[in-house]
Amino acid sequence: MYGGSPRVSRSYMQSHTSLGCSSVNSMSDTFHESVPYPFIQKLFQIMNGANWLTFQVLTRRAERLEELSPILHWTDNIWVGVSIENNDYVYRAEHLKKSGAFTKYHSHEPLLCPLPDLNLNGIDWVIVGGESGPKARPSVTSNMSQFGSVASLSL
Repeated sequence: MYGGSPRVSRSYMQSHTSLGCSSVNSMSDTFHESVPYPFIQKLFQIMNGANWLTFQVLTRRAERLEELSPILHWTDNIWVGVSIENNDYVYRAEHLKKSGAFTKYHSHEPLLCPLPDLNLNGIDWVIVGGESGPKARPSVTSNMSQFGSVASLSL
């Protein structure tokens, strides 16, 4: 999805299952409301069939993830995560925990402030990072202690 409208390429999806590519959507969001359910279902069929790969599906649409999760076929090679950049988006973690994914993760990129309301119970993996470049916002990646044992396993 680029420019606000989805572009679906089934041949692209099929060809990338042989490459070892595991990030499903670096410039899009699988669970965006404009992505039709039949496409998501087909994407999951392809990921289910490529069990030699680990697919990482990252979304900001945690509510839709939870809504569709019961009707999707989750295999252990499909990891799902939510973006949580500040405390306003901690609620996404609770929707994620209700998904059927075997491996659940958070992406805190960029981590813009401490997350005092974040509960890591049920979370398997955490990605933490900042921004770079001339307009980068300050991040708090130096304070990793709030992630406890999950951070020590991920770093």
